[in-house]
Amino acid sequence: MLHVAALVVVSAACLALTGRPLFSTGVTLGAIGLLAVVGNAKHASLREPLVFSDLSLFSQVFSHPRLYLPFLGIGKLTVVLVSIAGVAGAFFAESPVTQASRYVAAVVAWLALPACIALARRLPLTLEPFSDQRRFGFFAAFVAYAINGLSRAQRHAFARATDNSPFAADGPDVHPDVIVIQSESFFDARRLGQCVSGAPYAHFDRATRESFEQGELAVPAWGANTMRSEFAMLTGLNPAQLGYARFYPYMFVRRACASLAGYFSRGGYRTCAVHPYHTSFFGRRRAFGHMHFERFIDIEAFDSEARVGPYVGDLAVADKLIGLLEASDDKPLFAFAITMENHGPLHLETVSRGESCSRHTLGEDARWRDLTAYLRHVENADAMIGKLTGYLRKRTRPTVLCFYGDHVPAMSSVFDALETEPTHSDYFIWRNFGSDLGTRRNVSVETLGITVQRAMHADCVDTDSRNELQQMPA
Repeated sequence: MLHVAALVVVSAACLALTGRPLFSTGVTLGAIGLLAVVGNAKHASLREPLVFSDLSLFSQVFSHPRLYLPFLGIGKLTVVLVSIAGVAGAFFAESPVTQASRYVAAVVAWLALPACIALARRLPLTLEPFSDQRRFGFFAAFVAYAINGLSRAQRHAFARATDNSPFAADGPDVHPDVIVIQSESFFDARRLGQCVSGAPYAHFDRATRESFEQGELAVPAWGANTMRSEFAMLTGLNPAQLGYARFYPYMFVRRACASLAGYFSRGGYRTCAVHPYHTSFFGRRRAFGHMHFERFIDIEAFDSEARVGPYVGDLAVADKLIGLLEASDDKPLFAFAITMENHGPLHLETVSRGESCSRHTLGEDARWRDLTAYLRHVENADAMIGKLTGYLRKRTRPTVLCFYGDHVPAMSSVFDALETEPTHSDYFIWRNFGSDLGTRRNVSVETLGITVQRAMHADCVDTDSRNELQQMPA
């Protein structure tokens, strides 16, 4: 019934606006077809169906086409463009109906809309998109998610959830500098098998051995949707607490939002976000302002020489973080960096013959090129770890470094060929003080902020060596 009611609303509203019945029918059917095509492409690349919040990212297809259109493919993109052209042609070819008929269509749309809303609210949804779409059908579930997700009740539920964040009150009572790095698509690819070399992870391995805590990280994203892991880390909230906002939490950040940055701000910290891309991406400029970051360093702060491929390289981000640490300011620093270098699509990158041999033993076959390109960028992420930990070892001011991957890379073809499907990324929390032994603990990303708080609680005094201080109980 919801499926039918939604179709009536869309087609009747379109008819009321345009007065063209065939065009309105084409728009309605075309919209469903477009959602299906895009949904299939998303599932093939990211193993997740299309959900209502994806529509709010539609404008990014045009402002950042490299991040989206390659996953759609030439064939699907051609079908979409031809369909749009056909529907547009129908508009000009068809004569409009009478004004009275348009009024009738408007009345039908207004009568069907409340029925649509009522039906959507009655559906026993699980907020597991695959399960709900199998049970109720793709379009009905999509519409129900949109109606419920955009409701006032959901906005209030989101506000209550963020108000109950573990970082909503108090502030730190010790003041080491804190650096958190969300590394694009980082995970330990050696879990794919012995075919992957350990060389790209040399500094990562040393950091985990010396870490306060390290392990595998459960994240609410696969292959993309960085902002889900990002929001979880910054707020300490898991998907179940966010309700419909779990799919694109920044869409719901429209007022002051409790976060790790707010926690540090109340303790007198400088709070800075570093992201070598456009601030409009995912609405971060607006969201981070509400999440208590006083400064946002974006792509404008990096020159063209910092690029590695299409994006700013990880080593340039490391240099920017070191610059922040060295800034002449008596206030402690909390910096949250979001890297971009290893962002896909990997299949657009060029891989030279012989590049694979130092990274994996699978050979030069075309199906392994994505893995080779991925590990090439991992080496730079690893070099970033080495550069930062090397600098911090010599630094006298106590500093905590948290490093984690936002999700595994979108390498479906590689994972399918190896008959595996990794879902967890990796993390470590390292300090330039204390005597840490690399305690291993597999956790969820929303717990990292609390672990960082625990890592701060040791003898935070100046020292010439990270081994001169002994860890104290948190």
